[in-house]
Amino acid sequence: MSVTVRDLLTEAASRANINPRKKVLPDDLYISGLQLFDGVLQDLSSKDYMDAYQNEVDFLPTTENVIVGDGVDASVIAPSIQIPKKVLYKYNGQIDWVPMEFIAYNNFYSSSYSDYIVSWQPIGPNQYKLYFKPRFLVNNPQCKLIYNVEMKFVDNDVISLPTPYIELLTRAVAYKYAIKYPRAGQEKLLALKADFDNLENSMKSNNASLKIITRGGNIPGGSYKSMLRSGGFISNMW
Repeated sequence: MSVTVRDLLTEAASRANINPRKKVLPDDLYISGLQLFDGVLQDLSSKDYMDAYQNEVDFLPTTENVIVGDGVDASVIAPSIQIPKKVLYKYNGQIDWVPMEFIAYNNFYSSSYSDYIVSWQPIGPNQYKLYFKPRFLVNNPQCKLIYNVEMKFVDNDVISLPTPYIELLTRAVAYKYAIKYPRAGQEKLLALKADFDNLENSMKSNNASLKIITRGGNIPGGSYKSMLRSGGFISNMW
């Protein structure tokens, strides 16, 4: 399904009882709606609902610190990266990718973890620095970064997404509109929230059904103790 940003905002404003569908959306409501829409996009992207806005890039890390993203400083180009989601690796001659264990930066240098871990930090707009252990790099691994792409739409941009995603975005913006401009009444507000929650929960269940759990113990040099301590077993659900 394809609709424009303006179409979506017009429908959302109508559902929130702040502007009829057949009336042109006033500029103040449109600008406000764009801000609300941007916030909704970021939220849903961070929840991994938008598979259409995920991307991947393969690279060969040769240093312990690798800058990925946009800009001249990036050694690995990942256009419009919003946030890294996972890093996988394989050695020459191997077929399958192995997920690396993600460790928060403040724990990355702890000796209690194996060499097969990765960490990252935001260092600028659409830029991240990835951290690898030096012993991991010795055998020249090939890595794959999977990341969420920043979603930005303006004015009459066309949003080409399946119908459930368009509906989810519309319900979310309608609810945000109703909070910002409380003209619908409490009962209507609760109904809008319930409509959004129901569809969000349905899509969350669908996403979960597409995931499989892989064995954390297949990471060479890894340990179940470190996996449990870091929550890494959760990151291996993909």
